[in-house]
Formats: sequence, structure tokens, C-alpha cells
Amino acid sequence: MMLGVLLTINQNGQQNEFLKQIETSIRAYWPLIISFVGIYLISMPRKRK
Repeated sequence: MMLGVLLTINQNGQQNEFLKQIETSIRAYWPLIISFVGIYLISMPRKRK
């Protein structure tokens, strides 16, 4: 859903600074994002048959 919003904003070309700020944030905090994804995957309850 967020990717769709970002692509829509990018098509307009008006919010180019906004996309640059998001890109800078992701580059700065990518290890933290990967850590949260890993914790989520580990703590996710698995369905047993």
C-alpha cells in the first residue's frame, strides 16, 4: 500500500523532496528495519496442523 502511495506521489513530481527524505531515512536506518522484520518473523505464531 505504501509503495502505491509513493509511486503516485512520484508520478506527480511535486513531492520529489519528500521521496528524497524517505530514501535518506531508509539508507540511514536499514539495519534497524531489518532487525524489526527479523523479530516479527521470529515472534509470529506458526499454525500447526
